[in-house]
Amino acid sequence: MSGNVLRLKRLGIEPGRRLVIFPLDHGVTCGPIAGLVQVESAIRLGVEGRVDALVLHKGMLRLLDKIPSRLPGIFMHLSASTQLGPNVHHKVLVGSVEEAIRRGADGVSIHVNMGDSLEPQMLCDFGEVGAACAQWNIPLLVMIYAKGTEDPTHARDSAIAHAARVAAELGADCIKLPTPSDDEILREITGSLPVPVVVAGGTRSPDTLSFLGRVEKAIRAGAGGVAIGRNVFQHERPEAVMHAICSIVHRGVSAEKAWEGSLN
Repeated sequence: MSGNVLRLKRLGIEPGRRLVIFPLDHGVTCGPIAGLVQVESAIRLGVEGRVDALVLHKGMLRLLDKIPSRLPGIFMHLSASTQLGPNVHHKVLVGSVEEAIRRGADGVSIHVNMGDSLEPQMLCDFGEVGAACAQWNIPLLVMIYAKGTEDPTHARDSAIAHAARVAAELGADCIKLPTPSDDEILREITGSLPVPVVVAGGTRSPDTLSFLGRVEKAIRAGAGGVAIGRNVFQHERPEAVMHAICSIVHRGVSAEKAWEGSLN
């Protein structure tokens, strides 16, 4: 069994298993936003909620030393940009695969924004990271988005499908995408790629049950799991919504029953 397969198992990425990934990398882009002022508290939320993997920037990995219980898989995020800069969509590399290995991560993640004027550079970075992952047998999570195609809907869904294909073609072991508006498009994406596709949670939703319903629909459409951050750590009841998400993804419970069960 290769090192890559062993690490994928530690991250929960294996055939027939759906994932709950808890991304906590927002601080570089957005600063100390609500729910992530104390990152250690968010990490504990994910650990106690039994997520499959956390996504953290390198500096926050040191907080894992304080966690006494068994940890989920850890992706070290290698991409960064800030809202204070001239182009928040231009992600640059701020770490390497070798550094992630030295820091104890199980895998690495990168963010690519298709359609941005600097897309070629981000694809070049993708290739560089992918080659290093292959050399060191390190799993690669690719968060890939299509910018500038918000309307009309069919154009946005087509761009999402294109982005997913790019990520798979260039070597991703797991792909994070925004949820297409058409469930059939998601079903086509997940059915045509050789690696799991997880859907992003997006910005904070004001309606919890509606949000959980979208998670349920995505899972039924073939999504390999979810990568949800703000809709958990910014929720007024983060433990409850985390429990509900895990029930939907891991156990196939309906959104309504999962939410009711998490409140009891």
